[in-house]
Amino acid sequence: MGTIKSKIMVVDDEPRMLSTITVILEDAGYDVYGVDDGYKAIELASSENFSLVFMDINLPGMDGLEAFRQVKSFSPGTPVIMMTGYSVEDLIRQALEEGAYTVLYKPFNVDRLLVAVDGVLDAPCVLVLDDDESGDRKSVKSTVENLGYRASVASNGEQAIAQVESKDYDIILMNVGSPGPMAFEDCRQIVRSNPSAKVIVVSDHKVNAFARQALVAGAFSMLGKPVEPADMFALVDSLVSSTDDATPVPDGILADTSYDDNCVKAA
Repeated sequence: MGTIKSKIMVVDDEPRMLSTITVILEDAGYDVYGVDDGYKAIELASSENFSLVFMDINLPGMDGLEAFRQVKSFSPGTPVIMMTGYSVEDLIRQALEEGAYTVLYKPFNVDRLLVAVDGVLDAPCVLVLDDDESGDRKSVKSTVENLGYRASVASNGEQAIAQVESKDYDIILMNVGSPGPMAFEDCRQIVRSNPSAKVIVVSDHKVNAFARQALVAGAFSMLGKPVEPADMFALVDSLVSSTDDATPVPDGILADTSYDDNCVKAA
C-alpha cells in the first residue's frame, strides 16, 4: 500500500514563483495545489483538507492576510506559512499575531523552503480546548508553540470536534471547568474521531471525583486545578516524544496506561 502524500496549497499571483514552488514541493513528494489569488484559495480550502498552506501576502483583489483569515476559518488547524518579497511589516506582524506559522522572505532557496516544510509537518500537533475568554487559551497555545509544537485552539466542544474530524492531533488539552455529561460526551466524540490522540482533561474539581468518568470517556489523563504549568507541559512533552510504554509521567498525574503511548503525527 502506498504512502498518502501530504497536501500542500501554494497561493501566489506571480506565475514563475508559483510554478517554481510547486515543482520543488512535488519533487519532494508532496501533493501540491497551486492557485494565483485569495478567492481561489478560499474556495479550495472549503473543499480540501491541507497539511500546509503557503500564502503570499501581496495578492490582487484580496491581500494574503485576509485570505489567510478566511482559510483559517474553514480549517483552523492548518498551519500557514506567509511569503513576501516586500516590506510589509504591519501585515507580517498581524499575520503572526493571528496564528501564521512563520514568514518566508523572497527570494528563498530550495533548502530553506524544504526545511520550513519539514519543520511544520514533522512537529507534533496540539489542540487547546478552553472556553475561558480570560486569555488562558492563548497563553497555553503560546507556551505549547514555544515547546516546538504546532498548536490550534477551540473555544467549545463542538468546534473542537469539527477540528479533530478534519485533522489529526497528537494531544488535546481539554479544560472542562465543571465536568458534566456534555463535557464527557465531547471527550468521547473527540476520541472516536481521532483514536490515537491523547486527551488530557483539566478541571476545577477534584481529580478523584471525576477521574473514572474521564477515563471511561477516553481521556488519557486528568489534572485537577490548580495545575503546575511545568507538570502539565512535562506530561505533554512526554506523550509527544514517547516511543514506548515506559515513558515516565510526572507525580500526581493520573494516566490510563491501557493506551498505546505512540502518537500518530498529523498527515
